[in-house]
Amino acid sequence: MFKYEDNNYDPTFQLKNESIFMIGNGYVGIRGAFEEGYPSGDSIRGSYINGLYDRVEMIHAESAVGFPKEYDKQPKIADTQTCIVFLDGEPAQLVSTKYENYNRYIDYNNGETVRSYEFITRSNKRAYLKFRRLASFVYYNVVAYRIEVTYDGEIELLSVLDGDVRTYANPDDPRLSSEQKQLMKVIDLGENLDTSYLLMETSYTNLRQATIVKHIVISENEYTIENSIKDTKIETKIASNNHLILDKICVFTDSLRYTDPLRSGNETLEHLSYENYETLVEIQKNYLNNFWQNSGIEIYGNDNDQKNIRFMQYQLLQNVGIDPYSNVSAKGLSGEGYEGHYFWDTEIYIFPVLIVNQPQRARSLLEYRYNILDSARNRSLELGHKNGAAYPWRTISGIECSGFFPASTAQYHINADIAYAFYMYYQYTDDVMFMVEKGLEVIFETARIWIQIGNFINDDFHIHEVTGPDEYTAIVSDNYYTNMMAKFNLQIAYELYNYFYEIENEVISEKFRVLIEKINLSNEEIEIMKKASDNMVLLYDSNLDIYMQDSTFLTKPIWNLDLDKRPLLLYYHPLTIYRYQILKQADVVLAHLLLEEYSDLNKMENSYDYYEKITTHDSSLSYCIYGIMACRYKFLDKAYYYFNQSISLDLHDTHQNTKDGLHLANIGGTVLSIIQGFAGLRLKNNKLIIRPLVPVQWEGYSFRVNFSDCIIEVKIRSEILIKLIVGDQLSLFVYDKEYKLVKDKELQIPLMEVI
Repeated sequence: MFKYEDNNYDPTFQLKNESIFMIGNGYVGIRGAFEEGYPSGDSIRGSYINGLYDRVEMIHAESAVGFPKEYDKQPKIADTQTCIVFLDGEPAQLVSTKYENYNRYIDYNNGETVRSYEFITRSNKRAYLKFRRLASFVYYNVVAYRIEVTYDGEIELLSVLDGDVRTYANPDDPRLSSEQKQLMKVIDLGENLDTSYLLMETSYTNLRQATIVKHIVISENEYTIENSIKDTKIETKIASNNHLILDKICVFTDSLRYTDPLRSGNETLEHLSYENYETLVEIQKNYLNNFWQNSGIEIYGNDNDQKNIRFMQYQLLQNVGIDPYSNVSAKGLSGEGYEGHYFWDTEIYIFPVLIVNQPQRARSLLEYRYNILDSARNRSLELGHKNGAAYPWRTISGIECSGFFPASTAQYHINADIAYAFYMYYQYTDDVMFMVEKGLEVIFETARIWIQIGNFINDDFHIHEVTGPDEYTAIVSDNYYTNMMAKFNLQIAYELYNYFYEIENEVISEKFRVLIEKINLSNEEIEIMKKASDNMVLLYDSNLDIYMQDSTFLTKPIWNLDLDKRPLLLYYHPLTIYRYQILKQADVVLAHLLLEEYSDLNKMENSYDYYEKITTHDSSLSYCIYGIMACRYKFLDKAYYYFNQSISLDLHDTHQNTKDGLHLANIGGTVLSIIQGFAGLRLKNNKLIIRPLVPVQWEGYSFRVNFSDCIIEVKIRSEILIKLIVGDQLSLFVYDKEYKLVKDKELQIPLMEVI
């Protein structure tokens, strides 16, 4: 059984491990703090609901037109974790010399985290404590804990439901909130025998959230249970002796999704009346058995990498949103870094993982983007555009939540990133109805913006005053990544317009006509889009034989300051950084991953060599892209190096901020390092392409791909084995050669023939 395990409790790693050992299911997430508390050290105890938000005032020292006046902030919800353990009146905690045999692990088969140790009391008696918890992947509103204590004496458990919660803050780190805030207040609470509840409300947006906890006591001996209310806290005391098991079944609801959260929570609890922790584990196990069979990546000959990639896939399962009200924040549901905001990370680093084998979950992320389309239209007007949609750089509800426009609002490429994901979904699924009902509207409205921020000069189309993915270079003209993605956005808008304009299906045709009238899109506007796409400037330097990041980048000096002070954004004024050739993350190199058909392969490789040397990888989004593209140029040693950097980032806390939450984009990128990197999976012109490579550190690897109502299984060892699991037939390319797959007939290709 593969699991992530930690057998050494070290208080200095407490905060990091609260992120690593979080539990979640895409709706609710709970950090891995200890139920019984810590003897020393800090804690960021937190529980969160995906998509729930309050709003706070944004203060600018000097404001200007279009600057946000308020921003979304993810609140903490009620704490359900706390359960203090008393043994003959003595609190059990991990005090040095008072415990032995500490063990903690994430069980990827059962879908739970487990922690245990032996505690030695002051009377030199031993107690065995075991703590288990899970967030259900089947009942998304449900989190469950099991606390089990074996002790020859009196056992008392004090379970707490606490509504006095405040956000975490660090004024010295721009990636975190600078001020602690209590965003939710308790408006109702109560208890009845084995059940307690809190109803809370956000301070400004008046969104309600209910938490209900049911206590199930399992004991061969007599036990007592009693409740007490203390301000915004409900304490439940359970007492027995020798052996005591407490199951806490917690239900979470909110008013984004439910008209009456408290009533809906009680209905869910009633539905679960026959469930305890063990039955929930069995349901979880069945779910995960199916998940790993259809989505799991297998690495052969390297158990460490296999365990770590399973961690990555499991964390995506725990943190990716599950409905149109939510998405994937930069830290998922594991912490408060970036205040719960959603970025372009979703479309470029996480969505491509899901579309390969979880298309329905991928679609839910697009549903969220469609739901905030009107907010993006409003933002477009705030920025001075006459129409179209300008998606916010960071948001929860749909409003722009960044006050530093050079590294946020100026990153217009998020428009094309979102359009790219919608089109990718369409290519993988052939879901025509979704496109005509939602996808086309997003693609057309995002494409409109490019015509307004660019212009023709001697028939060449230029885009001005934008920032690309590299946030160490801001407010430039003709950023290569932005222009390339805009070119694609405009191209697919033109192609889809004409395809659906001539479609023969009457239902689809009528929906398309209604859409065009709704957004007032004309043939003339579409033709301008085509002209702009066809004539988009993609800068190239003939002396270096590379693609230029922007119109002025190569005129700047290469960074000659101290590179030991990292990340640079914490030590240097932005203007200092902007004046040098220095990259925070992949920019031109990322463009070549997404749209290599617009470029020359030799020039791409030259560009990779040039930009790699001046990239700091201060962004967690960077290693994986350089690793994937190293595979494209068959730099296998370099590819594995970057893969190892990506897979270690949170597990070894290499960026020293995992305490604020896991880096979800890096996690998605690490998975892509296998699928798009070593396996070389691409989708071009509705054809699947693979270009397999195997690093020397592995014997091989395997994965599955969902494409056009088919499922294929790919196994790569000394030869390439491909089988069509679902579907009758399918074509794909292995490098430049086309092969026809037939149901259940395995295709065998010697690996050496294709490298």
